[in-house]
Amino acid sequence: MERDKIFLVGRDRGELIPMEATDYTSEDELQAYLARYPDLLAGHQINPDAPRRWLLVAREMGVPGDEGEADRWSLDHLFLDQDGIPTFVECKRASDTRTRREVVAQMLDYAANGTQYWPTDRLRQAAAETAQGEGKSLDEEIRTLTGNEDPDLDEGTDIEDYWDQVEANLRAGNVRLIFVADEVPKELRRLVEFMNEKMADVEVLAVTIKQYQGEETNALVPQVIGLTQAARDKKRPEKGRKAPTDRLQLLARCPQPAARFLGMVLDLAEERGYIIYWGTGTFSVRAFLPKHNRRASFVYGWPTGFSYYFSDVPLSDQEAQTLRKQLLQFGVFREHGKNSLRADLDDETLPKLEEVYSFILDRMDDIVPRY
Repeated sequence: MERDKIFLVGRDRGELIPMEATDYTSEDELQAYLARYPDLLAGHQINPDAPRRWLLVAREMGVPGDEGEADRWSLDHLFLDQDGIPTFVECKRASDTRTRREVVAQMLDYAANGTQYWPTDRLRQAAAETAQGEGKSLDEEIRTLTGNEDPDLDEGTDIEDYWDQVEANLRAGNVRLIFVADEVPKELRRLVEFMNEKMADVEVLAVTIKQYQGEETNALVPQVIGLTQAARDKKRPEKGRKAPTDRLQLLARCPQPAARFLGMVLDLAEERGYIIYWGTGTFSVRAFLPKHNRRASFVYGWPTGFSYYFSDVPLSDQEAQTLRKQLLQFGVFREHGKNSLRADLDDETLPKLEEVYSFILDRMDDIVPRY
């Protein structure tokens, strides 16, 4: 059977050099190319106005199926883009018939559970290990990714801002799902286009990465599938980056009891001089630490949840353990990774959370002047 070809123009422009489409020897070969060359995800095709750039968090990223559970699944690749949007990637060869319904269901499992059960500090640790394995600094990689390479920036501020945005995107379910294959069958193409048009917070795409071989060299040619104009109009209102939410938008998405509580959280934070940082579907409450000359996020809120975050607050291990124990004694929080406690906003927790939040602000009022 005649195979697809591309042609290179010779240096003297007197000849065309044919290169013929060839199959990958294994799925691992395709995965390895993608891990080494993330630009194969064709970020300029995904968003021509603001081409996506990529940071590899990990290959074979474990995904738990429940709170505190060991990993149940393994995602081929997890990337972050310059806006902190988690990007789930699954690779399949066209010869694998699972490139259709099964891989879609599999990807949705990964996204539903990853956004629910991954604490941000786990992603951060995985990204640090990946960078270290390549002889790189994660902080430097993030500054290159985001374009914030000015050495005179406040120490660590831009890095913490970036991870705040990752946290906000996870909590809001603002993620991207990409199916990668050497060829995408029409059934998967239609599923991708349908989901991308209908899912407001989730971008769903496929990328074909065809391999062509010549006598002396290989070529890899990526093409993005699923970006219909209808999907672009819904998901790209401003230069490709979703605008941060605001108080009115966030509270409008909440059931009334949760809206009253989160409104109180915002009001008390501002009354006490704390900073509100808005993400795409969440907010964080930040303190300015004068002795460290930086901001520290300590509370996150979103329409269905509320969490306390330890990582930014420079407590001693003993102080952090004491505070964790005190917060858990209220009976509303559950452990969510090493550095976070999370509470659902429901009929059981909401009556207690106002007292919990007042306690948190009192503790922060005591902590901030010392740091």
